[in-house]
Amino acid sequence: MDPDSSFTHKRFDTSITLPDRGWNYYRKKPMFLTYGLMALSYILILALFIIVLSKSSSGGPKVNTNIQAEISALKKNISDLTSKCNTLEQTSAKASCEKNWIQFEGSCYYIHSRKSNWMNARSVCKTKGSDLVVITSEEEQHFLMINTNGKDQRFWIGLHDMDDEGTWTWVDGTDYEKSYKFWKKGEPNDYDSNEDCAHLWRNGEWNDVHCTYNDCYAICEKKLG
Repeated sequence: MDPDSSFTHKRFDTSITLPDRGWNYYRKKPMFLTYGLMALSYILILALFIIVLSKSSSGGPKVNTNIQAEISALKKNISDLTSKCNTLEQTSAKASCEKNWIQFEGSCYYIHSRKSNWMNARSVCKTKGSDLVVITSEEEQHFLMINTNGKDQRFWIGLHDMDDEGTWTWVDGTDYEKSYKFWKKGEPNDYDSNEDCAHLWRNGEWNDVHCTYNDCYAICEKKLG
């Protein structure tokens, strides 16, 4: 961390280059399965009419009986598919974020409006059934930068090396060595041998600071489903 811990409210440096995606990109819902089942049901209906048209011309009681059996089987399949569509739609409706949470891919995010130290920030997240955010991709990093209002403020994330100096650990056990990183140049530097917790800072870059620092907001994350 820069030894000067004061900061002013400034816009993010727009020189940083990350994927330019609109708001709707971050709010997509997993509806493709529902659409696929609906399409399949229409195919079965079409098959029903083709069977009826192809066999009705031959006539005879035996043929009519076979047609009726095939129609009954198709009706059952369509009924089953309709039921699955309804179940998927209900599941999709449930798999959405609560009020004041923001959805991105398979997680919900909450930005706490009060500043606190890292430990208290994590406690706040846990009372909400979540934990401090774990950042695993460039897209997620970009999403967080957008939703922290692009200002020169600090936001705690779920990364620390309190247990073993220099060994950074994500709160959910994600492998730090193999995972995405976005440290500010020269960080983490363990300034004054007392910086064990990470936060988002300038340009959304990561910085280490002492865990008792009381001037950071919290970003909480919980998985959907």
